[in-house]
Amino acid sequence: MSDFPDLYAFVVRLHPLPNGPALRPQGHGLQALFLDLLAQVDPPTAERLHADAPSKPYTVAALPARRRDMVELRVSLLDSALFKPFVNAMLRQMPGEAPLRLGRASLIVGDVIGTPAPNGHPWAGYASFAELHARAEPAHTVALEFASATAIGQGSRPDGKQRLAILPDPALIFPSLARRWNELVPRAELRLDKEFVEAAARDTLIARYRAEAVEISLGKGPQKGFVGVAAYELPGDPAQARALALLADAALFLGVGIKTARGMGLCRRINERELR
Repeated sequence: MSDFPDLYAFVVRLHPLPNGPALRPQGHGLQALFLDLLAQVDPPTAERLHADAPSKPYTVAALPARRRDMVELRVSLLDSALFKPFVNAMLRQMPGEAPLRLGRASLIVGDVIGTPAPNGHPWAGYASFAELHARAEPAHTVALEFASATAIGQGSRPDGKQRLAILPDPALIFPSLARRWNELVPRAELRLDKEFVEAAARDTLIARYRAEAVEISLGKGPQKGFVGVAAYELPGDPAQARALALLADAALFLGVGIKTARGMGLCRRINERELR
């Protein structure tokens, strides 16, 4: 790679202690677990990440459960300065350490996977903003998997409640990704033009999709969203298609929509075989 990575995606396998309560990997609990891990090795960083910010430089979510006796915690780091404290926190979780807490359950750390498939995990990987930008190529279609409740903010109602869209509409998905990209990208020349992305997204069609409405618990009640897969037919203009393909690649790290630090918006680009 031409640049050192500043984007990382890890899958951390957590195992409950025997005879404990049932696992309930809720969004607010996952975020608290992640911040508690960092606080063990770098309290100032954990405190900074806990503070309100327009775009948090990390995402936390639980992958869809494959086993009852394991939670796969998916963490992405969107600032290279977070890599060292996160790795140190993982190294500290050696046998004999006090177990971690997720709700009422106690867990111990198993595998920590940071390399992509086929030798690693399809939800793990690393890259840099510059690398993703440089290697993006125009495509006729891209497909995305939305693996945890996803919702796109649409302003507020007169009563102050947030308006949310819970469909994989390209006119919402790609501008949402572009906003997050522009908020976090470290170099101004890598930013994407907002109007350009919006025009490209309006000229994008949904070719195929399968989605359903779901709810996720965030501590203050359920939050609505959708999960599923969608294939998008991109515009014929190569520059527009390249920009949207770039955002599809970046989705693995950035997440989509609201509350990506609390379990929502887990997303990645998939191929046609995975779509089927």
